[in-house]
Amino acid sequence: MTRPVNRQSKFGTTDIIMRVLLFILAHIPLVVFSQKHDYVWVSGDSNNPNDTTKGGLIIDFNYIPPHKYYNYRELNLRGCNSSICDTSGNLLFYTNGCAIAGVNDEILENGDGLNLGNVYDAKCPQEHYYTSGYQSVLVLPVPDSNDLYYLFHKKIIYTYNPFDIKVDKLFYSKVDMSQNNGKGKVMTKNVAIMSDNIAYGQLTAVKHANGKDWWLVTPKDDSNTFYFFLFTKDGIVDTTEQTIGTAPPVNASGGIQMVFSPDGSKLFRSIPSGPVMVYDFDRANGLFTNFDTIHVDYKNWPSVANGFAVSPNGRFIYVCAELNIFQFDLWAPDISASEITVAEWDGFKAPVATIFGQSQLGPDCKIYVSTIDSRYYHVINNPDEPGLACDIAQHSFVFPTPTGASIPSFPNYRLGPLGNPGVPCTATVSVNPGPVVDLRQVRLFPNPASNLITVEYTGLDGSGNRFTLFNTFGQSVREASLLEVQGSLQLSLNLLPEGTYWYVLSGVSNTFGKIIINH
Repeated sequence: MTRPVNRQSKFGTTDIIMRVLLFILAHIPLVVFSQKHDYVWVSGDSNNPNDTTKGGLIIDFNYIPPHKYYNYRELNLRGCNSSICDTSGNLLFYTNGCAIAGVNDEILENGDGLNLGNVYDAKCPQEHYYTSGYQSVLVLPVPDSNDLYYLFHKKIIYTYNPFDIKVDKLFYSKVDMSQNNGKGKVMTKNVAIMSDNIAYGQLTAVKHANGKDWWLVTPKDDSNTFYFFLFTKDGIVDTTEQTIGTAPPVNASGGIQMVFSPDGSKLFRSIPSGPVMVYDFDRANGLFTNFDTIHVDYKNWPSVANGFAVSPNGRFIYVCAELNIFQFDLWAPDISASEITVAEWDGFKAPVATIFGQSQLGPDCKIYVSTIDSRYYHVINNPDEPGLACDIAQHSFVFPTPTGASIPSFPNYRLGPLGNPGVPCTATVSVNPGPVVDLRQVRLFPNPASNLITVEYTGLDGSGNRFTLFNTFGQSVREASLLEVQGSLQLSLNLLPEGTYWYVLSGVSNTFGKIIINH
């Protein structure tokens, strides 16, 4: 095969280097590329195509500020919620625990029938809703692969006398997005990793010390015993068990959130109306090395710690306890004594009280706090700042329809190896609403495409920008100059064979990504 650098080119040296880079990227896995797996959040309450006061929601962090829009879908993501994007931030699929759906809200081939059992039979066919709750599903990309993903999910059962919700199995389902011309296919599903009395929710993950593999972590129910599963390109290859610290109260699983610090060195576990449990974590060996607690003065007793999140720099943890949000300084000599009340619920109802719920660090370095059955999230705009400078804007993130207390749970996909952890997010320059700016500066749709693609671009300086489409041999197959600061163009794909292509926006941004052509 002739090397791309030896071909004739009417571009300069920079363009040749970019073409070589594209050639390499087309033949090796994208392990460290953008890693924007959490850039699109799928959410929303019960769906009815004739009632737009309820329904599906999309939050797209590829824009500043994030786009929020209504998106009807059959699957109800109230509570049980997980999604995944490709490394460039394009949504691939999502799940509500009943089924796996793709970007066009169509169920993936073999993507129905997750978590089969009595609870599935009672909830999924009619309500399109699985009651396994927050942190019960999680998607991880397979290391050293561009197209393979594992969905980890917990199967629940109902017990009676007294009634309770229990988990009896941890499953995985494997998705290959290269199938069906880029639409994806569920290759295997409901494969049991473990059969045990596992905690309801409380499923999270962190990168291995090598920055590539993963540790999947979950505890036994009402227990201080944890399971650690090593996830590599070969799947789950090892399982370890460890008992450490103190057990949470009985029947507290549903109100517990588990969060790793951005650098993966600590795991935090909440207890309703109790202390925050802190575990030092060894990313190389997959074990906790120390246990401690942070005492929380809840002020408005008996408030419940619904959730929490850690600031991007790892210094502050925010405990969301219904009527208050507390900030603790993890770098302080006495962490418990550093408690500051940074927010008190302001009494806003829409129509129910918008108290503080589960939390998630966003790709824009803001922390988003869910509410219950309302159209609002609270936002911690500057979580790296101490005290009131963290700037909590209550019910400031407004949706077109209610969220149903639905917020996804993501690990830090951008965590690197020990000694080079990288950054978990990219901060925005302003918290005030302003003009929409595409972080990638170019958007292609549809993707996969057939005979025509539309290219929308914005944020350019108006000079030296060129859009180029390359095949996997590094050859330019379509190109156009982008002369305006923002605009759109259409390119015909009729004469191009089906397959994977790469696009480059050269000049100011040097942005590049992948597109699939399927006639």
